[in-house]
Amino acid sequence: MEGQNTAKKLRDVIRIESEKLRENGNTIWRKRVLDLMEIFWKQFSNDRNRLKENQTEGHYIIKFVSHIFTMLFEDQLFLDCRWGESTLQCSADQLNQSLRDDDRRCTGNKIDAIISMVDFDLEMSTLEVSGSPSCPDHTHYVGDRNKTAKMLKIILNFIKVNYPGDFGEFRRIKVYGVQIYDHDFYIYSMCMPFAGVYYFKLEKKFPCPTLPTLLFKELPKFASNLWTMRDLIISSSKSIMSYITNPISELSDDDSKIDKVKTSPRKKKNN
Repeated sequence: MEGQNTAKKLRDVIRIESEKLRENGNTIWRKRVLDLMEIFWKQFSNDRNRLKENQTEGHYIIKFVSHIFTMLFEDQLFLDCRWGESTLQCSADQLNQSLRDDDRRCTGNKIDAIISMVDFDLEMSTLEVSGSPSCPDHTHYVGDRNKTAKMLKIILNFIKVNYPGDFGEFRRIKVYGVQIYDHDFYIYSMCMPFAGVYYFKLEKKFPCPTLPTLLFKELPKFASNLWTMRDLIISSSKSIMSYITNPISELSDDDSKIDKVKTSPRKKKNN
């Protein structure tokens, strides 16, 4: 009954505020909030709490997570989000550089979602959902956290290799990876403050509301955290764009230029 009452309240608020939007003009942020409320209404409608029901990782992504990210970035036409265990192409490119002509090519690491800069077809952010929220697995969480760090490092290296430029500009770049585990959102960053030094950091962790009785209390904070996450990723794309489009500095200092990075050859497994 609590879930049904919450769903009804959400539906009423969405209807009232949507009418205000039509009368007073479309305010983009208000529309985003209404879109977010609509996403949660679908989770709690018909006296159900779908966020707490038994479900697979894939179902959770399709029915909830993908709607959140689509809502956040649908107006950012310079960014593209690919879903469904996508391949990180820059990972495959780096691995294949070390292979002989007769070696089988790598397809790259699989990621739940990848955000790319459309104009350059350049991967710049990742999303990992670490298993079903109805069946938490700490080992899965740790594995995906480590994979996120590895993928962000590969993204930085790919930019470094393919877009030589001023290191002073490059060191300002932060790339971000998002991990979702047990309804908690983790935002990680990686940068290269000094040549060859990678800094991986947990920037923010915040919970997703899952209880109908607390939704109206927790949803505003959750929305604020989502906008912060969105702004970080957009800011990252702008810093990458600034670095790529700026002329290479003529400074003679070794650290002022970015040289191509060669990946280590893969070790052959012993039979």
